[in-house]
Amino acid sequence: MPARVEQFPLPQRDAGNLWKPLLGWAAVAATLAVIRRLAREPSLPRMSDEWLASQQSEFNRDEYR
Repeated sequence: MPARVEQFPLPQRDAGNLWKPLLGWAAVAATLAVIRRLAREPSLPRMSDEWLASQQSEFNRDEYR
């Protein structure tokens, strides 16, 4: 008696369904890269040498330099 195999239906995915997650993750990665770059930049300007010298002479500490 011959064996009969029924077809197993596989969902067909078109190219659009493959690109959507890829583009979504690329957008997430780009957003995270921008946030990391902005977080690394200091939000306050550096203190000047004159200000550091005035603090050192006022408080008699060498740890400001």
